Amino acid sequence: MIAMALTEMTFDDLMRLEQFRNERLRSFFAESLLHCVFRRDGHKLLLIYCPEAWIVDKVLTDLEELCDYAWLILGSEAIALYFAQEEICRIEHNRIHYEIQSKIHNRVHKASIGIRQNILRKSWPPQKNCNRSSFHLKSP
Repeated sequence: MIAMALTEMTFDDLMRLEQFRNERLRSFFAESLLHCVFRRDGHKLLLIYCPEAWIVDKVLTDLEELCDYAWLILGSEAIALYFAQEEICRIEHNRIHYEIQSKIHNRVHKASIGIRQNILRKSWPPQKNCNRSSFHLKSP
């Protein structure tokens, strides 16, 4: 039987290990994470802070793969992406819960609703050549 010597890791050892893990994750996503600051909140959530909008776009394109790597390397179960002190999105490793909470997303959504309403207003009332009898409901 082989005897195993148990050694206790010091705080410095744990900090060094954390730094090596972060560097390993950054090495896989060098282009998108180069200028980002990231840290783990507890052991479940990886917080990524992006300084530029184009970096946010790059991270968003890599987000699913980044989530897998963060789970494998850091053990993080979710990623929260921040820009200008605002959470842009949060994605969990299993991707069941995916939310986008950005003001940009809300503005685009509101604008698309406004455009649709404007189109409907212009097309209402129906044209005179529209024959309502040509619309039939299919019975099950």
